Amino acid sequence: MRIPLIRIVWTLALSSALLAPAKIEEWKDVQGNTFNAEPVEAFGPFALFRTATNAGRRLPWRALPAEECVRFAEQTGNKPDPAARWADASGELTGRLRGYLRTFQDVNLVTADDRTYPEPELLIVFYAEASASGSWDMVNKSIPLYQALRERHAGQVAAIQYGVNHTVQDHSDMILRTKAPWLLVLHSEQQRIPALFRLSPRRGEFAIYALSRDGVPIFGTANPDEAGVTQFFADANTLLALLRPGNPQGWSDRAHYQAALHARQHQQDKAGPVLVGNPLVAGKLKQAGILRVEAKIEVDADGKVTNVTIKDDGSIPANLIPQLAAPLQRSAVFVPAVDHGRFVAGTYDYLLEVPR
Repeated sequence: MRIPLIRIVWTLALSSALLAPAKIEEWKDVQGNTFNAEPVEAFGPFALFRTATNAGRRLPWRALPAEECVRFAEQTGNKPDPAARWADASGELTGRLRGYLRTFQDVNLVTADDRTYPEPELLIVFYAEASASGSWDMVNKSIPLYQALRERHAGQVAAIQYGVNHTVQDHSDMILRTKAPWLLVLHSEQQRIPALFRLSPRRGEFAIYALSRDGVPIFGTANPDEAGVTQFFADANTLLALLRPGNPQGWSDRAHYQAALHARQHQQDKAGPVLVGNPLVAGKLKQAGILRVEAKIEVDADGKVTNVTIKDDGSIPANLIPQLAAPLQRSAVFVPAVDHGRFVAGTYDYLLEVPR
């Protein structure tokens, strides 16, 4: 069964003929609202869920109470990070695609060497229809935007093309003629990949989706014009930026999630503070000739830094020490220390060594 597409931003509501996942349960947010979904993965500063209709639901961690954060972690387990090689991908969708992606060498369609590509955190899928002129426009307008996105977020994102109502010849000709810089799903395999097939639009239609590596829809757009394509890539850029651990905009949500786990893991013992957001940037330190920063950081029971003492071993010019202490005290984000499940004040031994 194929389904019509609707305009989707951030949270999708899609119908599907597939059976609901087996782990659909009720969840509650901090405001007491409930929803039914299956937890999929800790997606940077977000909790990513799959609904009974195979839609994606993405919530910032702060929207979930601590007990729900713990429950999410218990149910999703220790999901590995994206693999350095797509050949080792563990995602439900990225793993399923191994061996079924094609690329061009000159004019020859060959199997893509998935040992040379990292497993993406975000997978962009172009649903292209050769008989629809708007589909050609979508692909052509996406090419420079995708290239810029891939350069800006190297290793985080990849794109594939899925043919809608294509013959084998249509399938290869469209990507060859547009010289699109992404991979092509093997034509004979397309309908056997549920995560992709269930999103396939009707004849004459086309679309772009952003999926997680498990195939969970995150956002997308149907039959996009130039403005729609531009907006899609703006949304993708925003999301990929938030997925980076070094982005301060995601630190508070990451800390909320990690604090819940930190308290639960240390119900019967003690543990020190955990650094979530480090405002000192190795590249900038290197430019200033600083290769090592060692400090004692006092963190209160709310995770707020109350004092920073930079170790003065003579390697850092005296006038720069306050300039290092100030951002650590003002902007560093911590999970507080724990004493038998209760947050308490603690001291963090900070060490940043800059590669030469």
